[in-house]
Amino acid sequence: MAGVKRRVLIECGVAETRAAFVLGDKTIRFWFNPARGDEALPRPPQTDAIYLGRVRSVSKSLGGTFIDLGGDRDGFLPVGGSGQFPAEGAALIVRVRRPASGAKGAVLSVDWKAGLKKEGVAFHEAQAARASAPAPLGEWVDAAIHAFVFAAPEAALEKAEEIVVNDVAAAKLVQDYAVNQVSIEDNPFETYGAAEVLERSLERTIGLSGGARLTFDQAEAMTVVDVDSGGAADGASGRLNDKVNIAAAKALPAEFSRRGVGGRIVVDFLPSSGAEARKSLTETLKQASRGVFEMRLGKLSADGVYDITAPRTQLSLLERATEQAGDGWPVPGRRFTLDWAAKRAIGALEGALATRPSGRPRLIVGAGIEAYLRTKRPQWADRLAARYGARFTIAPDDKLEERSFDLAE
Repeated sequence: MAGVKRRVLIECGVAETRAAFVLGDKTIRFWFNPARGDEALPRPPQTDAIYLGRVRSVSKSLGGTFIDLGGDRDGFLPVGGSGQFPAEGAALIVRVRRPASGAKGAVLSVDWKAGLKKEGVAFHEAQAARASAPAPLGEWVDAAIHAFVFAAPEAALEKAEEIVVNDVAAAKLVQDYAVNQVSIEDNPFETYGAAEVLERSLERTIGLSGGARLTFDQAEAMTVVDVDSGGAADGASGRLNDKVNIAAAKALPAEFSRRGVGGRIVVDFLPSSGAEARKSLTETLKQASRGVFEMRLGKLSADGVYDITAPRTQLSLLERATEQAGDGWPVPGRRFTLDWAAKRAIGALEGALATRPSGRPRLIVGAGIEAYLRTKRPQWADRLAARYGARFTIAPDDKLEERSFDLAE
């Protein structure tokens, strides 16, 4: 990757702090954190987050205990080789080893000091926070710094030539943590194409050159990817299939990274022309994944099925943005959560206010978003007014789907 410019983008919005790692002109990864002032809002446990929890129940048959983290799902703490089960009701400081997935709660560890060492939080500060109610420790850290220091991978930050932030105060804070060049841009996600890539990364099917396509299906236990030649090979086999497979192999690691995929991954490539083509496919996957996505390649069968595993260290983008639904979008059986839809709506309005100082944008929202903003997150509109003045309106429209929005002048 020598000679390719690396950037970290940080947008501090009124509804969310989000970050992206951009390699050259390609967005590689996303992170999401609360907006400044919303750090205490409920959110799913993330890897290395530290909680003061309470033992809800002990299960000797499962070899662990269920820990109340203060949310809607308990975490699971394996007892391990010690065989010592804590008493029900006991308070424990725990660290999240693996985030929740579907109906399964987060997997926990009592080795919480490892998380503090990784985050660089002083021991006495953690001790002082022990008496607090169940909530993530370390939330005294500013949201922008949390996105930059705690969320982005060390390798990305150490090698980034530039960090682009949309907020002057946040830029000053980031500068205290970074030796990299820090610049200010009103809407860095739009400027560097990350906003469009984020939306595309939630689509079930993406196109490759020549009409080929990749289709992603995520279940609780695994992710399955189908490589379809479409019109690229016109149903032919052999070397034309090899060409499509190579194009897919070059695209997949970045797609996995952006989508936050982890655990078991099965890719159904097209049948190849032979052993040399399968070897070339494996080498292409290895090359494309370096510095982009950590994965272990398993067996590639003669008919093109490749078994891959990757660390599961975060919620996938699909899990973060969507929930179960009978007839959903962007993928069958799932729909965008109200929180995600409302944040996208407020983000679009904020972008218009920031980039058009004389504009008077009007955010038109469905009934679901309107009720959510009015009853659950009124602080977002208040923050917009404090930053940009009263030159915007938010109005419901019963003709829109309840989780849809539109922006007009």
